[in-house]
Amino acid sequence: PLLFPSQRASKNSRTMPNKQEMDEEAGVEKVPLMKEDEGQNQSNTHDHPPDSMPHKDIKEAAFWLFMLFLASVTMTVGNKYVMKEWDFANTLTLMQNGTAVLYLGLGRYGGMLDMKPFALQQWKVFAVSSFFLAMQILTSLKALPFVAIATVVAFRNTCTVVIAMIDYTFFGTKFSREQIWSLALTTLGMIVYALQDINFNLVGYLWLVGNSVATIFNTFWNKFYITHYTKELKIQTSYGVSFIQQVETLPIVLVLAMANNEGAFYEKFTPLVMTTKLVIFSTCLG
Repeated sequence: PLLFPSQRASKNSRTMPNKQEMDEEAGVEKVPLMKEDEGQNQSNTHDHPPDSMPHKDIKEAAFWLFMLFLASVTMTVGNKYVMKEWDFANTLTLMQNGTAVLYLGLGRYGGMLDMKPFALQQWKVFAVSSFFLAMQILTSLKALPFVAIATVVAFRNTCTVVIAMIDYTFFGTKFSREQIWSLALTTLGMIVYALQDINFNLVGYLWLVGNSVATIFNTFWNKFYITHYTKELKIQTSYGVSFIQQVETLPIVLVLAMANNEGAFYEKFTPLVMTTKLVIFSTCLG
């Protein structure tokens, strides 16, 4: 019969077979996915996890964790030795943080470290954490001549417990049973150590209490603002934040050095033996 074009198109669309009909006419049998195949697919998924943490990144993270451990140990031991031979805590901090600023600045200039443009608001926000960072370093240096290095480490572990308690109470952070037991054992260990500390010195302990207060406050300030600027707003990197903080500590420790009459640091530095001088400069490299 004679059909109009629209009628012919409608008829063709009704008679056009889909892929399933074509497979049935060709005798292609659709095989359902068996449970064994599903299990195999699932095992393959587990055998080949997504590349969220490649092997290269794991090795790099392990390397930097080892370097952090090495720098922390050598800096603590070196600082204790230096403070016994050359009691200029603010001048030493000025040298060490100045070297850190130089490292970061050269890294940015050479394209090795990524930093985003700096804004005035960033300098204002991190001025608070810079002050407490300077207090952390200063109080630690002042305490080292009076207490054992193990005492410093014990106080740092206590800070971890206090930070966890504040995090749970005010920020709703949840901890597993194993974590709670670990924190309880850390607390018990600190109590036992303090009771048996044969090197107990009230002045040293007071400096470490001040160090703990600065550490706890700085931890929560950085937790909020570093996450806010680097993860949420993404207007600055962790390297950029570190650069801001290190730069802002310099005028603080400079004023403290002048207030504590540390202008004679060079006169006291000159007669030191070469080994002590090398240790002083090596702490700046750490």
